[in-house]
Amino acid sequence: MPVSSVFKYPQRIWEGISSTFVHFIEKIFFSLGVIIARRPWTTVIVTWIFILLSSAGLLQFYIEKNPMKLWVPPDSDFYYDTKWYIDNFNTGFRLQRIIITADDILDPKVLMILDNITNEVNSIKVKYNNSYFYLKDLCYKVPVVNFMNITQNVRSGKQLNENNNNKTITNSQSDNEYSDPTFWIGDDFYCSFLNSFQMSCLQNNILDLWNNNSTAIANLTKYDIVNKINNVKINPVTGHPLDYIQLLGGTKHDESGNVVSANSILLTWYTEVNMSSIDINEVGNLVGTEDWVSVPLAMWEAKFLDLMQTIAQNITGINVVYEAGRSFADISGETMFHDIDKLFMGIILMFLYIQFALSRCNWLEIRLTLGSVGLLCVGMAYVTAVSWCSIIGIPFGPVHSSLPFLLMGLGVDDMFVMSACWRNLSPEEAQKSLPTRIGLMLEHAGVSIVITSFTDIVALLIGAITILPSLKSFCIYAAVGVFFIFCYSVTFYVAVFTLDVMRVESNRNGLIFCYKHSKSISISKEDSIFQKIFSGFYKNIVFTTPGRTMIILFTLIMTGFSIESILHLEQKFDPKWFIPEDTYYKEFLDTHEYYYPEQGHTAMVFLGKMNYHHEFNKLFNLTQELSNQTYVAGVSDWIQPFVKYVSKNYNRDLKNISLVTENEFNTYLTRFLFSPIGGRFQINFKFSSPIQCGFPATNITATSVPFKFNRFEGPVEYIPAMNQVKNLIKSTSFETDDGYRSVWSKAFANWVTDEIIAVEVERNIELALLCVMICTTILITNLQMCLWIFICVLLTILNVLGWMQRWGMTVDIVCCIGLELAIGLCVDYAAHIGHTFLTTSGGYRTERAFKTVTSIGGAVLLGGGSTFLSLSLLSMSQAYTFKSFFKIFLLVIIFGLFNGLMFLPVVLSLIGPQAHIKRDKDDKSPETVELTGKCQILIVEKDTYYVET
Repeated sequence: MPVSSVFKYPQRIWEGISSTFVHFIEKIFFSLGVIIARRPWTTVIVTWIFILLSSAGLLQFYIEKNPMKLWVPPDSDFYYDTKWYIDNFNTGFRLQRIIITADDILDPKVLMILDNITNEVNSIKVKYNNSYFYLKDLCYKVPVVNFMNITQNVRSGKQLNENNNNKTITNSQSDNEYSDPTFWIGDDFYCSFLNSFQMSCLQNNILDLWNNNSTAIANLTKYDIVNKINNVKINPVTGHPLDYIQLLGGTKHDESGNVVSANSILLTWYTEVNMSSIDINEVGNLVGTEDWVSVPLAMWEAKFLDLMQTIAQNITGINVVYEAGRSFADISGETMFHDIDKLFMGIILMFLYIQFALSRCNWLEIRLTLGSVGLLCVGMAYVTAVSWCSIIGIPFGPVHSSLPFLLMGLGVDDMFVMSACWRNLSPEEAQKSLPTRIGLMLEHAGVSIVITSFTDIVALLIGAITILPSLKSFCIYAAVGVFFIFCYSVTFYVAVFTLDVMRVESNRNGLIFCYKHSKSISISKEDSIFQKIFSGFYKNIVFTTPGRTMIILFTLIMTGFSIESILHLEQKFDPKWFIPEDTYYKEFLDTHEYYYPEQGHTAMVFLGKMNYHHEFNKLFNLTQELSNQTYVAGVSDWIQPFVKYVSKNYNRDLKNISLVTENEFNTYLTRFLFSPIGGRFQINFKFSSPIQCGFPATNITATSVPFKFNRFEGPVEYIPAMNQVKNLIKSTSFETDDGYRSVWSKAFANWVTDEIIAVEVERNIELALLCVMICTTILITNLQMCLWIFICVLLTILNVLGWMQRWGMTVDIVCCIGLELAIGLCVDYAAHIGHTFLTTSGGYRTERAFKTVTSIGGAVLLGGGSTFLSLSLLSMSQAYTFKSFFKIFLLVIIFGLFNGLMFLPVVLSLIGPQAHIKRDKDDKSPETVELTGKCQILIVEKDTYYVET
């Protein structure tokens, strides 16, 4: 070729290279088909040997149950902060809560019911390792700082000054609150009675106002109850501050602002968990939603739920809703696996669908074997994928339970494509030997299958670069599954297809294989009713001028509509979506949200090892700034109470820390933490060695400052709030020994994911689209066709995202997984049409487009139908994951099929590229032939025809 031709026809050079590559692939598939057809039984046996050997990997099968390793990015602050929290504080708590509603919860009769319920809860016992556990053994304990109890203990020593017999604790919120009633007692004498505080179970229960005394509660009047509720602000049992009005919902007030009645009350029991001593894989559930919990506590919570169910069903006059620490894990786990039975129903429906699509109405062409083997290939691929992923150490996650549905929808497509290519063999090809025919079938189908499978795999592997562990694992499993579906389709399925063709040609029955018909049964050569309707639809509607116009206008209008909707698509995730409507837990959540709408998420500021004496001014200013933040509802820090305690009792100003020595600071701190005023803050400290009453505090290794966020409506509010409080803490410079300071909240696990998921989705979609473009450019021999396929994929994704917003969906981790799979799936529809159009010759573009859709379009439509059928049963699921997958894939199927079977053929019929056709191998010489019509010249070079207009 002259040099000028290189610049004149750069497209031709690329197409020549790409065509050579594609032809090379076709030859490989032709040879593979011939080899398999000659030895079908050998192929079947070798395939099963490979599967059995691969199944050894199941010995290393591992289900990840740790939520930290499933839903939290390993490089996030939350992951590191949680580990620090466990290492330094070890213990956490789980909530067991009840909400009781009635016309007036402050009625004495209702309180008697509360007393009975409380007593029953306290009497729950479980047996574990030959030991019995009650609530008092499992509860989260806090120091009792009730001075009345301490005074009684001191009086029993008969050394208390008679002049102070009448001292009592007041509920004043003035500085007198920080006056230590024990301060006048010498440290030696005081500490002899108080080496450590008595511990009491932490609970928020209105009955504490009467020290849980059943006799006193039985004699209450409405006036007694209302008076206590409005005036007592300190828990009489523990001495800790507690506003009991906050436990009430639906309150009514008198003219003075006092509460006179309420419609609900919230009871909370705090149970303790030693997180450092728990193996989450022992107590976790299969969906990775269980938090740290000991086995005895998990057993106790199960009995607590049983008791509450019985009470709720049998009690009259009030309504009881409840939750335990395990409620979210139980309900989400049951919902996820409750619908596995739909997988088996889906397999049956898919089998019937395949029989309808492949079989004909005669005894020979009942494709019972092919239908079974097509589904068997999906099962084989799933088992092999799980085995190989287990071998390389990739854990199995909760979202993976939907993988069989997805693989079933993706895997059956190849079967339809090969069947279509078998039916489309030319009369000359159909006269060749069986191995040659199988080779030709696989040659025609192979490239198309490679294009779709390869783009699916690449799109999934792009999703695997995410920092979300569960999504990464799922994408790898799915990519490996698609790869093995491809492998088994071009080997095992082709071998069985060969055996089935041999059966047909030997006149054996399609149901009873051993029965050979004595009379020859003619094989149907006519198009099925489905194919006739399909052809008529395109000929009489789609490829008419009005049809083309309507399709192009509809595409433009729908795209604009979808883009407008995408601009309003929200990034949001709420764990409550995992809870079905008809569960006790959902009823509790709805009731809690109705009566206590202002309760926000609790959080803690964590500070590591430092010289707290030297840094005290910075600590004080930090808590002041935190309290002044608009997104913070309140701070329960120890720093400001400590300052007021020292000022009131020692007449020293800690805000001027330079005038206080470090030894004095530590002495004050010990006294504060062993006083009725500051004893409740002991749980916020970790020291290098345990502190002792009467001795200066040892070095502080860790401390926490609890606070509470306001209630937020969504990510637009809580993500900025989380980042602002983090920046506030990290911007405060401390001369720390370990440099650690951070903010932690259990809610951050979801908030961190929400913060990155939108970026993840956008990045992964862009990368996947780029890789799809590259893959199609390599595998399809025409750059113009690659562009049209890319546009079809892009339009499908835009439409899916737009209608997600219209359907009320948001961008979250579940939708992210669905969109990753959607990109690979929507490529299939357009790629099959585009590749077939390039290999279809004869006539004008419209005729070639018509031949394309009638030859391969039916297989594409059947493939879309199989995907829809495999996922349709998910629409009946109560699981948020399955419902989201169904919605996304339904949109992908609808818009993918429209763009692939309607928009793309119309565009190709108008401005589609000319065909690549392999020329006869005997003809080596280039030639130019004039064709009829408008100035068309057919240039033949090497093995490719180029048609220029």
